[in-house]
Amino acid sequence: MENKPPLILLAEDNEIAKKIIVHKLESENYTVIHLATGENVVETVLASKPALIILDLLLPIRNGLTILKELKSNPLCSPIPVIIFTTNNNEEMLNQALEFGAVDYILKPFSISETMAKIKKFSNT
Repeated sequence: MENKPPLILLAEDNEIAKKIIVHKLESENYTVIHLATGENVVETVLASKPALIILDLLLPIRNGLTILKELKSNPLCSPIPVIIFTTNNNEEMLNQALEFGAVDYILKPFSISETMAKIKKFSNT
């Protein structure tokens, strides 16, 4: 059985944050699927079965909390860990995301080393 690199789904609309994270993940042998809107996140998760989802709360078209609720209510997606990625440090919204099933969150501006530590922790690598 070949040892494929973990697949990470990144749903992030900020181009700079996306480039930094994708570059770092790919340099550490992760495979990354990037979506810039919330439109097809659930469908992409169902089709690709990533090891981890990094989900921005404030995505165009569909917001992250709506997507998170849908992911966690679907038995095919619910076991996949979701890390929330957001500029919004509203404690109530972050707590709500954790209650909905997110495993952790990363606040922007973000530390790439902290981000990678969380990705490694929750993607089982």
